[in-house]
Amino acid sequence: MARLRKYRFAFAAAGALALTAGLAPMSALGQPADPFEDRQARDEDEVFGDGETGPRGLRGRLKPERARAPGSQSPAGPGRDTGDRDIAGEAIFREPPDPLRDPLTAPGLDMDQTGRRVAGANDAGPADAEGPEEDPYAALGVRLGSFLFFPELSVESVYDDNLFLSPSAREGDWALVLTPSLRVQSAWSRHSLTGTLNGVRSYHDRFSSENDETFSAGVAGRLDIRRNTNLVAEANYSQSLEDRSSSDFPSGTAGRAETRNQDVSLEGNHSFNRVTLTLRGNLFEEDFDDGTSEDGSVINNDDRDFTERRVTARVSYEFQPGVAGFLEASVNERNFAESVDDDGTRNGSSGRDMQGGLSFQLTGKLTGEISAGYALQTPDDATLSDIDGLIFNAGLEWQATGLTTLRLDASSQVDETTQAGSAGSIVRGAAVSLEHRPRRHITLGASLGYEREESSGSGDVDEDLEFALTGEYNFTRSAALTAAYSYLDSTSSTPDSDYSVNQFRFGVRVRR
Repeated sequence: MARLRKYRFAFAAAGALALTAGLAPMSALGQPADPFEDRQARDEDEVFGDGETGPRGLRGRLKPERARAPGSQSPAGPGRDTGDRDIAGEAIFREPPDPLRDPLTAPGLDMDQTGRRVAGANDAGPADAEGPEEDPYAALGVRLGSFLFFPELSVESVYDDNLFLSPSAREGDWALVLTPSLRVQSAWSRHSLTGTLNGVRSYHDRFSSENDETFSAGVAGRLDIRRNTNLVAEANYSQSLEDRSSSDFPSGTAGRAETRNQDVSLEGNHSFNRVTLTLRGNLFEEDFDDGTSEDGSVINNDDRDFTERRVTARVSYEFQPGVAGFLEASVNERNFAESVDDDGTRNGSSGRDMQGGLSFQLTGKLTGEISAGYALQTPDDATLSDIDGLIFNAGLEWQATGLTTLRLDASSQVDETTQAGSAGSIVRGAAVSLEHRPRRHITLGASLGYEREESSGSGDVDEDLEFALTGEYNFTRSAALTAAYSYLDSTSSTPDSDYSVNQFRFGVRVRR
């Protein structure tokens, strides 16, 4: 559906980094009534002590990222596949903690492993009785030296009743899907390093052309320079087969072309008093193999290969412990391997966006962030019109009770396209998901996602609505049964383009 779906469905590491910006200094034990008073002078001269892991503060950045693991859910919700393309609600299945993503608060400290201050960790008063309960079935990993290894294997039987996303000629098929993964994370008191390997291999009963072969690898690290300064770096690589739902998927093709993605980023964070400054740079490359048409001729995909460079700056202000406001601006440049398309259109564009919002780190209650703003993308070809509009992003998690969690995710982005007469589209999506554990070993989930894509030039509008149910039954920390059902309804202003899909998944997961 969207040209640059990578921002929601990127293909890299399961433990890939949720960038730790929004840092704010940690208030010390026995702090004065004003936890922010005159902390800059103290922080500049202090060194790390035992158990202190990095710059202190708040970010909670849950904005959709490029890097994801096969089977994880995009914040916008809808997905469609029997293998590496997700179904809404799959993210309800929890994974082991990641030190660059999931806070692991150390006893007696008011900061987590990402360096963010945990609101209320050392505040007066009893602990929140309604906070999340520790998962007794979470993977513990295998320790080798100062690293923890988390191997995992999922084996699923998947049935899709409309494998080719056809409006009328529906073809269903069963598939055996194998999903191995390995995550490695450091267990250091300072700095952090995480590596991931993921794969998806599916075997269809009737249509072998739809077999998926996906591989991804990633590494992410955080270097703690001072108490209030750090550097975060990430690199990811993946290869997979193109999604049939892409708006740029060539018509009349006999199969799906292989795509390769590379993504690297570097981020610097510095905090003083209540203010945090963040500067981040990203480089993303996508390469498509040529396709083969039904008559055997070659489909040239070289004009779809592109590179994007993006620079983002953010300033945040923590106006009370656990709550911060922020402003963020970014600029980007998108260049294609072939500057002129097969139809004579100049490829490429440059853009900018600005947004402001709130981030929360109220442990046991509300975490994440929400923001709104404006985006503008200007194509290199003067005959094409600019793409602009309001954007809204969110990644909020509310711990309603110790056993019930509610999530709101939303994303907006400007996507490129190589379709004639169009510079691209604005894609907006949102999803609500609920997870509940009626028993300690049983996890149930439900989610509802909606996505709307408005194309520039042609005026085409595509809409996706997806509903999903999930379930997980844990026998031990190492073994569980999983099940999921999803329904996707896709409508389009383009004639004869509407379709729907029912998908059923049943499987077993083993891990350490």
